[in-house]
Parts: sequence; structure tokens; C-alpha cells
Amino acid sequence: MKNMLLTALVSLSLSTSGQTATPDRLATVQSELEWLNMDAIRLAFADMKGMKGFDAATLQPAMDELEQLAKEGFAGIDKGGAALAAAERALALKQTILLSNPLLNGDKIVAARFILGDNARQAMAPELGTQANNWSNQESARRRGFDAEIVELSNLRGKTSLRTVFKPADSASIADLKLHWDGNRVMFTSLMPDNRWNLFEAPLDGSGAKPLMEMLEPDLEFYDGTWLPDGRLIAVSNIGYQGVPCVSGDDPVGNMVLYNPTGKNMRRLTFDQDANWNPFVMHNGRVMYTRWEYTDLTHYYSRIVMHTNPDGTENKALFGSGSMFPNSTFDVQPLPGHSSAFAGIISGHHGIARSGRLLLFDPMKARKGIAGVMQEIPYRNRPVEDLIKDELVNGVWPQFIKPSPLSDKYFLVSAKLNEDDLWGIYLVDVYDNVTCLQKAEGEGYISPLVVRKTTTPPAIPDRVKLNEKEATVFIQDIYEGEGLRGVPRGTVKSLRLHAYEYAYVKTVSDHNWQGIQSGWDIKRILGTVPVENDGSVMFKIPANTPVSIQPLDDDGAAVQWMRSWFTGQPGEIVSCVGCHEDQNRLPIPKRVAASQKPPLKLTLPEGGIRSFTFDLEMQPVLDRACIACHNGEGRAFDLRGGQKDKRGYGTSYLNIHPYIHRQGPEADMLVLQPYEYHANTSELVRILKKGHYNVQLTGKEWKTLYNWIDYNAPDKGFFQADTITSFPYKGYPQIDRRIELTNKYGNGMGVDWKQEITDYAAYLKAQGNITPVRPEPLPPVTPKEIKAKGWPFNVVAAGKDSRMEVELAPGIKLTFVRIPAGEFVMGSYKGEADARPTSKVKINKPFWMAEVEVTNEQYATLCPDHNSRYVDQLWKDHTRPGYVANAPLQPVIRVSYEDALTYCRLLSEKTGRHITLPTEAQWEWACRAGSDTDFWFGNLNADFGSKENLADASTTDFAVSGIDPQPMKKESSWYPYYSYLPKSADVNDGNMIQTDSKSYEANPFGLYGMHGNIAEWTRSDYRPYPYTEKASAPAAYKVVRGGSCFERPKFSTAYARKAYYPWQRVFNVGFRLIIEE
Repeated sequence: MKNMLLTALVSLSLSTSGQTATPDRLATVQSELEWLNMDAIRLAFADMKGMKGFDAATLQPAMDELEQLAKEGFAGIDKGGAALAAAERALALKQTILLSNPLLNGDKIVAARFILGDNARQAMAPELGTQANNWSNQESARRRGFDAEIVELSNLRGKTSLRTVFKPADSASIADLKLHWDGNRVMFTSLMPDNRWNLFEAPLDGSGAKPLMEMLEPDLEFYDGTWLPDGRLIAVSNIGYQGVPCVSGDDPVGNMVLYNPTGKNMRRLTFDQDANWNPFVMHNGRVMYTRWEYTDLTHYYSRIVMHTNPDGTENKALFGSGSMFPNSTFDVQPLPGHSSAFAGIISGHHGIARSGRLLLFDPMKARKGIAGVMQEIPYRNRPVEDLIKDELVNGVWPQFIKPSPLSDKYFLVSAKLNEDDLWGIYLVDVYDNVTCLQKAEGEGYISPLVVRKTTTPPAIPDRVKLNEKEATVFIQDIYEGEGLRGVPRGTVKSLRLHAYEYAYVKTVSDHNWQGIQSGWDIKRILGTVPVENDGSVMFKIPANTPVSIQPLDDDGAAVQWMRSWFTGQPGEIVSCVGCHEDQNRLPIPKRVAASQKPPLKLTLPEGGIRSFTFDLEMQPVLDRACIACHNGEGRAFDLRGGQKDKRGYGTSYLNIHPYIHRQGPEADMLVLQPYEYHANTSELVRILKKGHYNVQLTGKEWKTLYNWIDYNAPDKGFFQADTITSFPYKGYPQIDRRIELTNKYGNGMGVDWKQEITDYAAYLKAQGNITPVRPEPLPPVTPKEIKAKGWPFNVVAAGKDSRMEVELAPGIKLTFVRIPAGEFVMGSYKGEADARPTSKVKINKPFWMAEVEVTNEQYATLCPDHNSRYVDQLWKDHTRPGYVANAPLQPVIRVSYEDALTYCRLLSEKTGRHITLPTEAQWEWACRAGSDTDFWFGNLNADFGSKENLADASTTDFAVSGIDPQPMKKESSWYPYYSYLPKSADVNDGNMIQTDSKSYEANPFGLYGMHGNIAEWTRSDYRPYPYTEKASAPAAYKVVRGGSCFERPKFSTAYARKAYYPWQRVFNVGFRLIIEE
């Protein structure tokens, strides 16, 4: 090496000077000077001094000279002459120093070379054989029309030499190079003579290439593969006959298969909704890859790095679950010499495809978000921003793709440094050096790999038991983890399990196929299993089936939503600590009840496992309990079945789903609050629980209703998948072919969901006709006339002593107004049943009440970790989490009654005052402000536009569409379907969501937003009237008062009551403070 360095240094001394500064020459030098970073070079030089094989003594003069040249600067290079020559010499010195890295001592690189001609400087990654977007597998990439080859580059520290290793015939593409651990052969994806993708292997001696996989089926393709230490292969394949649902299957989905070249046998490994990308063997023998999923997740941001054993067991998230940044992480590879860190290319959803920013991650630091990012290359001192953006890397330079870690500090990577640059091969490092090894006009390079022998990772023995059809699931303690944070032990009584059946190729499957604001996939009800008192549970599930879990309360309603799936391999024991627990947390060392018993069998749903369809599940409930009144006659909307519109939605479905609060197909990527979409947040459930015209549901009907709500209120529950004839498919009926392939390569676990629906329909028919039941009339209510002394009354203008301020932090204050003592008639006979009978209530002492609800800004002064986050957005294609709900002056939401009391306690300790929540009586007295009407400003039909923020005409702006969804035009054919939210359309209060309550008029006591904006916790237990604060035992629920911007006037009156669990954090509930003296 010493002779090579001396030769390089001599050649540097012969560098020319005095040449003309041509525009091209000057532009090249100026561009390269941008990457002359002396701090970075010094750090790399110091690091390399500690590396075996680095000749620091020989290179020190070059380093000294470079330091001097950099110190003198490069002013005047535009004039040519000595300044330009000095700049060029500095760049050459940099090149010599950094390319002397001993990690390059093998002096050979293998890469894919694409001849691009005049398009070379405009080309992006798809011109180098990648997919044309960030949501498809190789099957959607261009197949031919390339001039591509695999080349070996040598003489890396001088004038590079190129040698062809393999060049495919007929202009075929080359993709996804991987070097074997023996350093003698390369794997890649290319085309068979029949134009199907396959994995190939080419020895580096140039002796040709051979396919690695037998094409076992005429309609399957294989690509994006990796060797395993035991000689088997993992490849991605179209084996699932699945399509990307958000484009109605126009792009086929690839899942991973395991292939044994010796026996030429194959087994499907993953059963995932969407794409698997870039499988790579980790140091420990496990396989990391990227999985895209969006079962009710925001699909622009849901590409998660996974890791699994080679046989598919212990398949878990490695990084990115529950975070919106980054949108996509491609080309993941572990860092040599590091037990947990990996490199990856982050990119967006739309916009620039496949290339992007080069980041280093360490899941041991954190499993998601920027907390798990080690650094960005080449910006070690620039903090990585938690950026939520669809086109994440548009306008970002340099662009990187296909990194290959040489160590935990140095990397080969293909890069395009600026918009007008070429795709070249670069050596980059953690110190910010970017050093070109190869680029050439008219060409582009991708997937560079240093030719070297490396240690083969350990071979992990198979743990699957292919003679079994089930897997076992063990959960040590369902209450551990952030999924059930704040939920009291004993709440979860059972688990509901469902399996997904995914969209087909070129089949209508967009977000609105299964229902309005519903979901993407078929949800097959598998059954339920009881949870032990200590939170443990162990049970059997069907193997090779994507399964999702919903923990249920005593009523059979979901407490939390998994919004993902896991797949147990045959005979596998799938275990976890709790619900969305941090994977860096070790299992708890304790014996649990479930582990002392044999695994439980699921309690199957009555009538058998099947897809949840509205017509077969919910319609029978409506037929018995509802249609005697909701029969298409009179004012009650029609809930009869059998009527479909042109889009296939049923009349009864369209009429009832607006009264269900659900997350929709694209909910927040973060782990949801428990009870966020609990059935008790839906208007339909609330009115039924309060005795809606005495309608009585059976226990089974209640559970069906909850199941429907928990599944996002679906309608269809099926796909209409046609025979597909496009290449490479051979005209097979898709549904049958999926079953056949799953049976053949998935251990006999094919699902005939159509037959399941048919069988359940036959089961229902055998039960006989349903007779509609008209509810018994409620006994007449005779209002009891009650009078209160001095009430109603007109409030006299408040004096100067009627207001008080409490400082929370500099510039942040709470303003209270004095509420007088008095008596009034509490409740009403005009509202729902729980607002009667009325009673005379006396407020014995004056008290102070905050003029507005506690705001986000105010709450953060004592509870800085809370985030009210966002209001849900309808439709799909979300580029942000929703509508902002965490602005400083917006009222805080998603705080429980217990959270509110904690804030009261902290503030009381800070101020020395008795600060708490109002009772129901105090709240209603303050809200009425002397009035005896429905609202402080009038009766139910009063114009609330300037007074309160309720569900009004602006609620129609929730009907949105498009990328970064915007309000629909009323002429849109989808407008009638998405403007469904209940509202008072004849009033416009100017706000769609919660805002600063002072945007509206105060009531006569000086209180803002008592009826609207958000609802408010009280400290009263929810009990039947007549009202009393005396009780022998606490009730299950706490009372919430007031309406919100999502509720109509009839649910927002001075007497309207709602009830939630004290630990429940509700999307439209906050709190208002009082001071008692």
C-alpha cells in the first residue's frame, strides 16, 4: 500500500496549473469544494490512524499540505491560474487521504451500471432499475429498455478500471444486488426469457449467471432476495394475489417466501396486507425488512422496519411502529460491529421515488421517531427534524440510494449530489465526508458493494412445526405497555380476534369500498377468549393467518385497537409482555395464571367464522329492534334492508352509520388513547342507553353493535375480484387462486371467505324469519312544576370585584369570574330521560369559575408532556395527522377526569387556593346564568351562530377529498356520502373544530363556551335524578356537561348529560376550573 500511496502523491505533485478556467472545469471544482470539510477530514484521518493497514506516516505530509491550502482559501478560482490549481490540488489531496481507508484495501467494488446517455443528469432512481414510486414492489417496475450490466471496479485509488461481470440480454433490468459472504458471487433480480422476474446468481469471474429459483408456478415472480446462512433463499413474490388497496390493486403486492434450492421447495413466510421490501440478514442470523401496512393507519407514513427468524417465527417490529417519521425506510442494512444499529434510506410516499436521505438508526435508543435516529449522513451536527410531510425528500440534496455499510462509520452508497449531477459511487462517513469513487458522463451507478469476504451469520434452526395448523399466543400482562395506559386492572374481560383478508390485484378496494369512513380490508371474526384476572392470557390461533386483537370490556366493547396484525407460524408460540409495550423492555419476572393452564381454544362466533358484513350482522338487529318504526314511513329514517344504491351501499347502512364515532381507514399513527373510539363515544349508543323510545336490545345484539363499531362500521365485508389476465397472471380466478396458492405454500391455510359468508347466510335463514318488535310505549311523564325563589333572573352587570386572575407562568394566566349563590330548578323534562325528574337545587356559597376551559397553553404549565394532538380527518391521503387541536389557545382535550383532578391538585399546591372541578349543579347554575331556557340565550331552535361553537353548517367542511384532503365541492358525487356528520345546517358559527372560546359571546355571568367548543368534566358521579351529591358508594361514571363543536344543540343544552369513565380520555372533553372559598 505504501508504494501505491507514494505513486498517488507523486502524481499529485504533477497537477497542472495555469490552465484556462473553462465553465465546465470551474463548475466541477466549485461543486466539489462544497464537500471539502476540513473538520470532517481531520476526524476521519484521526479515526483511520487507529485502523490496521492505514499508513498515517506516509499520508501526514498530504494532510499537512491540505491544511495549508484550506487555510489559504480558494479565492479567485474563477480566474483560473494558481488559485484554480490550488483548489484542484486540495481536492486531489482529499481524495487520496480518504480513499486510503483500509476498508477499501481489497480494491474492488461490484455495482450495477446503467448507460443513460443524454438523460444521465436528469435521471432519478427509477432509471436505475428501481420502482417508479414508493408504494410498489419490483413487479411494477419497468422491465426492459435498459442498457444495464453488473461491473467490477478496481484500481479505486487511481484511474478506475471496469470489467463486466454480467450483462443481461434483451435490455433487461438489473436490481437489488447482494454479495455473498464468500465474496465470490453476487445475487440480483432480473428477467427470465418469459419476462418474469427471478433471482439470479453471477460469479464475479464473469462466467455467466444462473437463476436461483425454480419457477414453480406459471403466474408467480420472485425478486428482491437474499441468501440465508444455511443456503436457502428468501425472496419477495406476488404469491398472495394481492393488490395495493389505495390504488385499487393496480400495483401487485409482494410478500416473502422461503425457498430451498436443494429440494426446490417453497413456503410462504409473510401474510401481510402490503409490500415487503429489502430483506437482509442481520448479524444474529435474523432477517430485517421493511413492511408497509395500513389497516386503519395513515398509509403515507406506515412503512415499518421488521425483523424475523428465517423461518418466519418471532416476526416483530424493529423500528418505526407508532410514529409518522420517517414515512419510508428503504434499503435497511445492519452496521458492522454494532449489535443493533442499521442504516436506511428515508423517503416520502409521493414525490421522489426510492432515493432520499441516508440515516443511521439504533432501536436500542428508541423504537420509533427521531429518538431512535443516531444521525444523518452527511450532517452529523444537524438535528434530525421530526418532519411530517408527504413528499419528504423532494428538493433535498444529496439524494442517496442503496447504502452498503463497510463499518459502523464508513459506507459505500450510490448518490446524486445535486439536481444536475450524475449518479455515482461514493464513500461517505459519519464525519460528513463525501468522496467520489466513480461517476461518468452518460452513466449511472447503483448498489455498490465492496468485494470482500465477511463472516457468515449464524444459521437459526427452524422452529416451525409444519404438521400443525395452529400457533399459540401468550400475553403475560395485557395492562403493561402504552396501549392500556390508565385503564384499571380488571377492566379487560376478554379479547376479540379477527383475521384480515386483503385486497386483490386490479380490484376495486379503495378506502370507501368496504364502507364510508370504514376500512380497507375484510375483517373475519375468529372468536373471543377470556383474560385472566392478572391480565394474562394464552390461546390458540390459526397459523399463517394475519390476526389482530381487540381487548374488550365487560360489555364486549373494544378498549383499544391494534390496527395491525401478527402472524403465527405453524406450531409457533407468539409471546408479548403486554399491549403495545416497548420492545426494549424485558419480560416481567413473575408467574401468571395463564401460563399454569393449557392454551385456550377460541370461542367461535355463533354461526361460524366469517367476514363481518352489515347485511348479515347488523341488519338482523335492525330488523327485529328498529324497523317497526324505522320503516320508510313518517319522519324516522329508513332502516329496512335489501335496498342498495348505485355504489352498492345499503339504505339502512347509509342512514345509521353517521351516528357512529370511529377512527376510519386512516387514523393516527401514534398508539391511540384507550377508549378513544369506545362505543360510549357514539351518539347511537348514548341514545339507546338512555332509553330511546324504550328500544330494548338483547345482550347478543348489543355485542353485535359493539363489534360493528369496533370494526369501523363496515358495510360490504367482501371484494368483487375478477379473473385477471394481465402479465404475469394467467387468467386464474383470483379468489380461487389465492386459496390454492395459500394451501400449497401456506400449510393448507387458504381461506374461502365467500363460502363462509354463504354458510352464515344459510345459518341465519335456518333460524326463521325475524319479526319486527315495536317497543312498549314509555309511561307518560307528567312534569312536576317546581319553582325556585328569585329564579329565573336577569344578571346585573358585574362589578370590578367580580374577576380574579391566577398566574400560571410568566404571561400565562387563568381568569375567573365570581358566580353568586342562589337556587334554581335543575334538569328538564324536555331533554333525554337522564335529565329528569327536575329538582330544586341550592348553591349555598358563591364560587369562582374560569371564564374559559383550560387551554393547551395553561395545561402545559403543570403537565408539559400532554399533547391534545389532532381532530380526525375523513377520507384518505392524509399528509398530516388531522386538524390541529394542540394550539395554545384551544381548550385541552383527551384529558381524563383523573388527569383534570391532578391538574387541580398541582395548581392548588402552587397557589394555596382550593381549585377543583365544579359539581353538576354548580356547572348548570353557572351555565344558565339566571335563565330557565335550554340555552342561556334562548330555546333549542335559537340561532347559536355568535354564541356557541356547535355542529353547524361548517361541519360540512369535514367532507374532504384529494391528496392533503380539502373540502369537497357539493357537486362531487361523493359529497352526499361524506357530508354525513349530524349538524344544524341552517346555522353557521364559523368554526369546524374547537377554537378559543372567547371567539364567541360570554353568558351573563361572563363565561364563554359553556354550551359548545368542548364538553367539560364535572366532579359529580353519574346517577339517576333527582340530583343529589350524597351517595353511599362511587358510581362507575363521571358526569360530563356541555356540548362541543361536534354535537348538535339538543345534546348541548344546559341540562344535557353525558357519562364517561373517570380514566377515559375523550376526543371532545376537557375541563373548566372553579375556586371554592
